[in-house]
Parts: sequence; structure tokens; C-alpha cells
Amino acid sequence: MSRAVRGWFTAAALLTFASVVMGAVVCATQSGASCPNWPGCYADSFAPAVQLNPMIEFAHRVIAAATGPTVLVAAILARRLPHRQPRVLAWTGLAGTIAAGVFGMLTVKVGIPWWLGMVDLACALTATACLILARVLLTPGATWSPTTTARIAWAAVGVLAALHLTGIAVAGPDSFTRCLSWPLGVLGADRWPLLQSLRLWLAVAAAGLIVAAVVRASGRRGLWRVGVPVAVLLLAEVAVGAALLVGQGSLLVRTAYAVLAAGVFGATALLAARASVAVATRETSGQNPIPAALSSE
Repeated sequence: MSRAVRGWFTAAALLTFASVVMGAVVCATQSGASCPNWPGCYADSFAPAVQLNPMIEFAHRVIAAATGPTVLVAAILARRLPHRQPRVLAWTGLAGTIAAGVFGMLTVKVGIPWWLGMVDLACALTATACLILARVLLTPGATWSPTTTARIAWAAVGVLAALHLTGIAVAGPDSFTRCLSWPLGVLGADRWPLLQSLRLWLAVAAAGLIVAAVVRASGRRGLWRVGVPVAVLLLAEVAVGAALLVGQGSLLVRTAYAVLAAGVFGATALLAARASVAVATRETSGQNPIPAALSSE
């Protein structure tokens, strides 16, 4: 497998994740309506005004526009791969990327109901996780070999996805809850208090699963380098959430909270992917390749 193929998959995974991050920034800064036209920013001008909100929204569109073709090239290249898993993951990622792009266009042109917003986010998160896993599977010598750590981390990814999707469901009009973020309590401005309470338990479960996965990864060669950033991002998310709870709810803090939430999801997906593969290496003596001992599991 050539470096070019791995490079395309790396770019596809990074751009898909960047689209999720920028979507979180757009939501947190309420920049979505700053470019009322599509694909250009205004009816009489393609480029945005030199103002923060239009530039944020337009940057999101540029990244999203670059993501689709990049993922398409990766999916086409995947057709020649000898293993089925990266091929399926690449095409699934492409489907999710296209769907998210269509929903983004509809949001600007006609608006979409909250339940379609959930579908939009589900497509984006699925594409991100699939392309991250596909890229990890293209590591030379990698074979699918999920461990207990991987299963815990994938469970965390699933709970995080449910946490963020239900945030869209419960969010009231113009509520920050609809943005990619962790719950800050049962808020009167939002709806369905029972579902809001469930989100709090989902947050506790997600945090517990992430901590368990990070602890297990800390003792495994090749995984601790991924586990440490996951732990740092989770701690930062908690710290910024605490700042919001005590009234430090500035635009910058809210944006940081949403970006960190996206970072926790992406880093946890990477940890799950890395824990799901064994990589063949050579012993120092030059013997035949053997699976690298990622753990004692």
C-alpha cells in the first residue's frame, strides 16, 4: 500500500473531523445565519464580509467543500485495497459526508427541523469515526484485533454520540444545548426535563467509560500517547463546564466548550481505533514479523 493512499485517508479523516469542529464553532458563535445564501455568502457576493461571524460560517463551508472530494478520492482508492473493512468504512464515511453536506445546504436555504438536525449530526459523527478507523487500519502491518480497551472506548464513542444527538432534541429556541457540548444541568429554557436528566446520566457514563479506557491504555505500548490527549481533553471539558456553571459564560468560553466536546469525541474514536488493531513488527533480531504486544489481554 502506497503512502499516497494513506495520505488521502489521513486527509479525509482530518477534514471530516475539522468539519465537525467548525460546525461546533458555528453553533456556539451563532454564525449560521451570517451567510444567508448558499454556496456563496450573499446573493450579490460569494465572499463573506470581513466580520467574525460571516468568516466563521464561510470557513466552515470551505472545509466542508474540501472534505467531500477528499473523502470521495479516498473511497475510490479504497476499491483496490485487499481488505474489505477499510473499503466499507471509506464508503460509509463518504455517504455520511455527502448527507451532512446536503443537510448543511438545506439548513441555510430552507431550514430543517430538530430531528433532521439529529440525522445531520449523526451522519457527521459516523463519517468521522469510520474514516478514523479506516486510516488506522491502513497502518502497515495492522490487523483487526479489538481488545477490551477497544470495546470500552467504542462504547464511550457510542454514548458520546447519543449525548450529543439528544442535545439537539432537548434544546429550546436558540439554546446553546443544541451545540456540540456536554449537559450543564436541567435547564428551564430547554424542553423534556426527563430527557435532559437522562443526558446527565449519559455524561456520567461517557466520562466513566473514557476514564476506564484511558487507564487501560496507560499500560499498553503504543496506546498511552493517544490516551493522554483524551484525558487532557476530558479534564479541560470538565474545567470549562465548571466555568460555565459559575457564570463565566462568555462567547469564548462557550466556543471552547463546544470545540473541546468535538475533540473528546474525535480523540476517543482514535483511541478506540488504535486499540482495535494489532500491528505486525519485526523482532530486533530480524526474525519473522510478529504481532506487536499491545497489551497482556
